[in-house]
Amino acid sequence: MKDLLCIDILIRVPLNKFFTYKSNIKTKIGSVVKIPFGNNNEIVKGIVISKPYNKKSNFQIKEIISVESYESILSDPQLELLNWSSSYYLVGLPKIFNSIFSKNILDINLDEQSHKKINQKNKNYKTNLVVDHSKNIIPNIIDEIKSNTNYKQILILCPNSYKTQSTFNILSKKCKDMYIYDSKTIPSDKIKIWKSILKNEKIIILGSKSAVFLPFIDLKKIYVIYEHNYLYKETDKVLRFNARDCAVVLSNIHMCDIDLISDSPSLESMYNTKKNKFKFYDKSKKLKLKTDLKRISIFNKLENKLKNKIDGIISLNILDRIKTNFEKNQKSIVFTPYSSDIEEIQNSLTRSNSNYKILSISNTSTITRNQIEKFFKEINQYDIIIGNYSVIDGLDQFNYNLLILIDPDKISSISNYRSNEIYFQLIFKVIKKVKYDDKEAIIQLFKSDSSELKDIIRDDYFKIISKEMNERELFNYSPFKRLISLELSSKKKDDILSKGDTLYNEIKNKFSFCDITNVGLIKSRGKIIYKIYLKLDRVRNLRKNKKIIFEEIIKVNRMKKFNNNLITIDVDP
Repeated sequence: MKDLLCIDILIRVPLNKFFTYKSNIKTKIGSVVKIPFGNNNEIVKGIVISKPYNKKSNFQIKEIISVESYESILSDPQLELLNWSSSYYLVGLPKIFNSIFSKNILDINLDEQSHKKINQKNKNYKTNLVVDHSKNIIPNIIDEIKSNTNYKQILILCPNSYKTQSTFNILSKKCKDMYIYDSKTIPSDKIKIWKSILKNEKIIILGSKSAVFLPFIDLKKIYVIYEHNYLYKETDKVLRFNARDCAVVLSNIHMCDIDLISDSPSLESMYNTKKNKFKFYDKSKKLKLKTDLKRISIFNKLENKLKNKIDGIISLNILDRIKTNFEKNQKSIVFTPYSSDIEEIQNSLTRSNSNYKILSISNTSTITRNQIEKFFKEINQYDIIIGNYSVIDGLDQFNYNLLILIDPDKISSISNYRSNEIYFQLIFKVIKKVKYDDKEAIIQLFKSDSSELKDIIRDDYFKIISKEMNERELFNYSPFKRLISLELSSKKKDDILSKGDTLYNEIKNKFSFCDITNVGLIKSRGKIIYKIYLKLDRVRNLRKNKKIIFEEIIKVNRMKKFNNNLITIDVDP
């Protein structure tokens, strides 16, 4: 009988550690096994996460019961990305698994023909920042896919489920073997996609953030549509990853080309082109966005309020313009940076005219795939669509002529160093729709002075981005420094203030290698957040210093005072 060796197992429980078991059964990293777990020895499934090794222990180590799937349900490139994410975003690997993968993945059972290694690599792979008009992005992707028949596996990322579905509606008519993988994909379809990828079948994955962590074997091309969109940054899960940045790392692992596509690139991507990390291609020659105000009307909310010409949060003048549009059998989109304002906007519109057929898109987390598919089939039956920033990119099939942006300048009041960039990206979105898509636009400002907005409209993209870069450099923000945010959240102000001050006092003398900014209390989504920024050098001792931060925060989290409050580490917030 073979000697029993130890292996580490990853189990889907909310604990940030692996569990050690003994076995004389042959396994490999990624094998699925059945094991006894807990005091009651409940039989659960887990994933082997280490090679067998010898270990001396003063306590009894349990044995695995059986092997459910010997063939690994994880690919080597996938594991490399997961380990990088753990190190970069300062989150333990068990927490990452439990955050982004459903338990149904453990039901995958592979045959011996699966999971073939691919040795051919493209050593001349590139990261391309591609500027293109929004109308040309999908046709250009179709042309490239159809002209390169040797593509085996392709990943196309979109910022949210609405854009994913609208892109699928177009792409699937021209390209075969295409599947959607996002939060709306049902578990059985996720398993089917997972197995197809591991078998290295020809497949095109169209997905949102989590699709970047699929077990690709031979990825040949990655596209990131609207790479500037801040929705690529995860803000709710334990792993606060940026799918765009993970996609760039994934392209390095697979040595495949990646196209970061936008009609107004992110500041970080423009910075990387200046550092010659990305190749820059301006297909549209449209970044010099100088325009006039002929088709853009600006309404001042404060002035309207003083004259009693406001209903809720929307100007009566705007309500009249929407009504006139409706009477001409034309459609409107009303969008706002704040989901909390959507219901109030809808109430104002309904009071204005009860005959409107309105679709209000606010909470997308409860919407199913079938509901999204139905929405796009019936989209042009609506007179008005109301939504937040994320909605606009997915409404290409809506035949509207009037675009209304409500209170975008409220963003500047947010305690976030990215607020200026988010603001002018919103304005660029409107400018581009007006200038190139033959639409009319109305912008309602929250503040009394609209001169800043007019400057943005008159300036070109390069002037705006240059000004913002200068400010970021002056205040030591990203991309000039590596920024880490430490966050505590609660609904009780006094409680979180006390704990936040304790956290700051614990770290201020221990992290001498970085600048510490105590932001203090801010409000976000009904919660009170205590935030501390750590600004690190991007190169010098970065890995070492991040490890020190990670280990110290673990120690602080173990303090009795923090029993009910987890400190969230957000890298590149």
